[in-house]
Amino acid sequence: MKKRYLALLLAAVMSLSLVACGSGNGSSSGNGGGSGSGTPTPPAGGDAKQKIAILVPNADHGWTGAVMTYAEEKAAEVNSAGKYDATVITSTDAANQISQVEDLIANKTADAVVILPQDNTLEATMKKLAESGIPFVMFDRIIDSVSPNAVASVKGDNEGIGAATAKRFIEAGLKPGDPVLVMPGDNSSVPEMRNNGFQSVLKENGWSDDQIAGLKSTAYTGWSRSEGKKLFTEWLEASTVDEITATKFIFTHDDEIAMGILEALQSSDIDEAKKDAFLNAGVHLGASSGLNEIYSVLKGIHQRDYSAQVAKLADLFSVTYDPAMIQTAVDDMVASLDGGSVAQDHVIPVSVVDASNVNDFRGFGDAVSK
Repeated sequence: MKKRYLALLLAAVMSLSLVACGSGNGSSSGNGGGSGSGTPTPPAGGDAKQKIAILVPNADHGWTGAVMTYAEEKAAEVNSAGKYDATVITSTDAANQISQVEDLIANKTADAVVILPQDNTLEATMKKLAESGIPFVMFDRIIDSVSPNAVASVKGDNEGIGAATAKRFIEAGLKPGDPVLVMPGDNSSVPEMRNNGFQSVLKENGWSDDQIAGLKSTAYTGWSRSEGKKLFTEWLEASTVDEITATKFIFTHDDEIAMGILEALQSSDIDEAKKDAFLNAGVHLGASSGLNEIYSVLKGIHQRDYSAQVAKLADLFSVTYDPAMIQTAVDDMVASLDGGSVAQDHVIPVSVVDASNVNDFRGFGDAVSK
């Protein structure tokens, strides 16, 4: 009897062991793409939600700061809907973002990715992401070599920004070969496209390749107001009064850069003769993005009074590039995960904002009115 009891007990233990071993082979909550080995195992106790990682640069101000805010708002909206689990992951620099992407590939911590790449140094890492089978949407800075593998590439019309700026300059009297100062953002695809759009319109209006090659450009501003202010000041210092007077068109790639120019013009650090030459030249100053500050300047209500400087400009305008587009990028990923059709090249049109229509547009960033 004792032996029979022990035999029954042993059989029960073995049966439980087999059930426990078999539980590791359950289905996972992946996206179904790629090799099938890159999907996380759902936690015990129910079906796992598919995880969407939203990777954006860390910033507390300016355009990237607004992107981060809009991303967090959208993640909360997605999570409240209950079908997906969205998380915003911020990075301090390109190396940090590379580490984040490679970590989520290796540890299978995301079923889908929406990413604003820090810059083009992420190209090799984005190729790894594409090879992993994890679906991804790129936003704003598009890495061309992997864009065919993306669910969507969501961006404002960067070429349209350059084209709209060139058209406005030409309407104001810009002639082939006239001096133009370009103040670019960084080494990503964004400034390249903005310059391409600008130069294409110049070519359509009689500019030769040599004349386009002669366009003056500062170093990269890094989309920074302080760096824009510094580079503009250096350009004034390095130029003669005649060169400054002749340069009546300035194409900055961002509103922060244009604000840097306005701040420099109120500074006592600039040679007065050169400052006067600039202010009396009748400059047409083009920018882009939709910063609340530049809109406040256009409305004449900025708490720091730029009216004297703006009055001396022949024109001040900003071409839209809305940071809320990050929410469109997340929408595209959700639509794709839901089995819907998504435009792979998703371009958001631009508008030109100036003093005549600024009240029709909503800016981003802190309010700076009087």
